[in-house]
Amino acid sequence: MKKSELKTLIKSIVSEILSDEKNLDEVNTTANIDGYQTPFAFSDSDEEKHKKNMKSRAEVFDYKSTENKKSNTVKINEGKSLFHVFRDHPDLSPSQKVGVTVREINKLMTEIEKLIRVSSRYKSEKKVNSSSLWKTTNRYLAKIDEKIKRISHKIKELK
Repeated sequence: MKKSELKTLIKSIVSEILSDEKNLDEVNTTANIDGYQTPFAFSDSDEEKHKKNMKSRAEVFDYKSTENKKSNTVKINEGKSLFHVFRDHPDLSPSQKVGVTVREINKLMTEIEKLIRVSSRYKSEKKVNSSSLWKTTNRYLAKIDEKIKRISHKIKELK
């Protein structure tokens, strides 16, 4: 398609849209109304099913739910840093906390290593030059490199 044909096509589409707006009698929107205050208005689930779902979701996040509403307990960690939540967790001993954390770090590092391997292989196969990468990609690579150096120092401290 030639440039002139494309311009003509775009002009015809815009003029058609503008002519349709002139024939428009009324515009209505509901963007500024408050939401409905009925919890099950648009779902086919009943209240019991909803309670069961909420209870199972709450227990995943260490909340306890009982039929007696006065004895329901909610742990609020707002304002606490990750370190304080980790430190104050009562279920594990200090060495267990470190061990579990190191195991999780190992899993995450394995995932990162897989992503790097796939990305590097693809870059090699497609012969992508490093200079052709986006500026942000190069910045992220530099940041990742710095993070890995900091992590390496922290691992040496952990040993």
